[in-house]
Amino acid sequence: MEIVCSSCEKKINIPEDKIPAGKSFSLRCPACKAKVNVDAAPEENGTDIQASAWQQDMDASEEEYDASEKPFDFLEEEGLTAMVCENDPAAIKKIREVLDIMEYSVTVPASVRDALRKMKYHVYDLILVNETFDGSSPNSNGILIYLERLNMSVRRNIFVGLISKRYNTRDNMAAFLKSVNLTINEKDVPHIDRLLKNAINDNELFFTVFKESMRKLGKI
Repeated sequence: MEIVCSSCEKKINIPEDKIPAGKSFSLRCPACKAKVNVDAAPEENGTDIQASAWQQDMDASEEEYDASEKPFDFLEEEGLTAMVCENDPAAIKKIREVLDIMEYSVTVPASVRDALRKMKYHVYDLILVNETFDGSSPNSNGILIYLERLNMSVRRNIFVGLISKRYNTRDNMAAFLKSVNLTINEKDVPHIDRLLKNAINDNELFFTVFKESMRKLGKI
């Protein structure tokens, strides 16, 4: 299937086996990063679909589209996505179990570079990152630096949890200093289900009035 981004007019070829049967879906244009909403029903010619696009988030990219690197491009519109950047396999297993119950589609990058590449093409709803992931220095974690530099209109829609040995769980001052929503001490990962649910609910409540105002203005 060939889709045309109405924002920059880039043509995107999508393998037929990647298209959800009978469902509308969305993806981000690899050129301009606009969100493209696609009606599953093709036009009469069966080839070109002019898709609606909105909200440019990042700088343009000249890379060719590779669907295998962007597993969340074709989720339904309301699907939640999460990235888990953790070193410990046991912690990853526990976190995935919790996120599966919370109905997140989860990706686990192999390295900081892999994580940054995935974030370049997808805005995650939830990111959990160990500050020493992939051998990072706690004070210069590339993922955290990337998130700090995001435009605030994008960043406020991502819930970021920092997994750390040096900070206590729910240390609000540390969370403020590290520009994250929640700190989680490594020893508390076994209880991460309760921690995440409460913290996400608190965050949603905090932004409810702000988001409603933005929606009325057509900003989100």
